[in-house]
Amino acid sequence: EFWDSAGAKFTLDELIAKSEVITMGGDGGGLDDLLGCAVVGRLPTPKYIYTDDNNARHEVKQWWVWARAWCHPIALERRKQDEPRYRDFEADGDLVIVSDVGDDVAEFADIARRLYDSGKLDKIGLDRAGAEDIIISLTSAGIPEDKIIAVQQGWRLGGYQKTCERKIASGDLSHANQPLMTWCVGNARVKTSGSGVMMTKSESGNGKIDPVIAMLNAVALMSQNPQPPKSADDVGVYF
Repeated sequence: EFWDSAGAKFTLDELIAKSEVITMGGDGGGLDDLLGCAVVGRLPTPKYIYTDDNNARHEVKQWWVWARAWCHPIALERRKQDEPRYRDFEADGDLVIVSDVGDDVAEFADIARRLYDSGKLDKIGLDRAGAEDIIISLTSAGIPEDKIIAVQQGWRLGGYQKTCERKIASGDLSHANQPLMTWCVGNARVKTSGSGVMMTKSESGNGKIDPVIAMLNAVALMSQNPQPPKSADDVGVYF
């Protein structure tokens, strides 16, 4: 319910230029799925500082997230009811409908390379199941293998979902106000499992949530409080 109020229009170029450190997440499935990409940046200036009960000092910095997705024309053929919506997302520039299998992961890798070349990329988080094509494209684009991390899925990802929800509600995470992501967030269904929660494609019905899972993968990495790979003086703006 806080998602709509957390929107602030910005571009990937702006996120790269202004962030001190960046994480990236990806998620995708078969040809009728979306390949989701999410980039999470952390601003360098603390939004506020607090001291906990143990007298430890904590800096809270603003996060922001930008997303993109890709699909093959077969996804439109199999989901005729969603084609007008997909065409709108395509017109927005947030969904790319590729004609050739492999173009999607290649363009995903191109974004990763932009982040890597900026000097600000910490890690890229993926669900390793079914991610072989993405990993091959990333390494072919010159992304070191130690930058690619397997993020545990299912109920383990639920903790980062809570992190995301709390930061959105508190105003500490902003998104790029993209209708694609708003639709995917609306499609998400959460299932309680024991003491944990999980968000899976099977729980979301026919609506797609791949960019949301990609966001959670990136949030999982940013939650580890990565240090900026280089000092602000050493990092140039990449466009």
